[in-house]
Amino acid sequence: MLFLTCPAKVTALRNLLTHSFPGSLKAYGAVHYVVCNNPFRLQVLVDQWPEFTSVICRPPLEEMTDDLDPYTNSYFLFSKDPQNLSQMLEEPIAVNWKQKLQIQGCQPQLEETLREISSRHGTSMETISNVLYTRPGVTSPKEAENRSSRRSINLHYGPLDPDEAGLVSEKWWFGGNERSKDYIARCIRMFPSMCARKEAGQEPISWAISEQSAEIRAGYTEEAYRGQGILGNVIVRLANIMTTRGIPLYCHIAADNTRSQSACTAIGYSPVGRWLHWNFQPS
Repeated sequence: MLFLTCPAKVTALRNLLTHSFPGSLKAYGAVHYVVCNNPFRLQVLVDQWPEFTSVICRPPLEEMTDDLDPYTNSYFLFSKDPQNLSQMLEEPIAVNWKQKLQIQGCQPQLEETLREISSRHGTSMETISNVLYTRPGVTSPKEAENRSSRRSINLHYGPLDPDEAGLVSEKWWFGGNERSKDYIARCIRMFPSMCARKEAGQEPISWAISEQSAEIRAGYTEEAYRGQGILGNVIVRLANIMTTRGIPLYCHIAADNTRSQSACTAIGYSPVGRWLHWNFQPS
């Protein structure tokens, strides 16, 4: 196993991962931000180079100091060889199996490998599997403006403020606690976000953020304003910022969330596979 630290090699890895979309999207997004200033100080691990088969992207182990903080203890994974991946994940310098952590990826075929490793380390594993959506191509500024001006033209759009992380965390399916609040505030400070407000300076009524693997997350609209296309407008504006920075557009939606699915397809997203979130809890 190798730590990939040479900027040229990390950039080359990012380019190679494009050939394995959509399965490699999570790893690609994390590696993209390693190339671009690395605001979360992520490390890139590969089983070998240049003929790699598995990639893990995660924070330094010494920075994952809270054993009960899965938001910080986040690993982004891609593999073309589950057997090599199993060996890699068993390396003490790859994963700290003694703490609560989460692994995210877009490859359902890795489930069995992860479950076997979890069992060997005496940890419980919970799988969340949602629908992965992507939008091909680039949303041009003109197209974004056309889409976002169809409805809700009197709303004020702009980035979220880190002080609004508590509101986002409270409404986020994966949030609702102090650790998630701190994580979301960190994402808002470091990555693109977008929200809609009835008046400038007022509390947002709809929002979406992006995070360290370049995924659009936590999309939400207050109940009184749903069905008006507001979230779609928010996502289009956020997506336009991200595409100008060379970031792939992807997100996930629960299989039974038909309203959000309709909103996504209305702005050009299509279902392309599964999004996996594996939670690990030590005994």
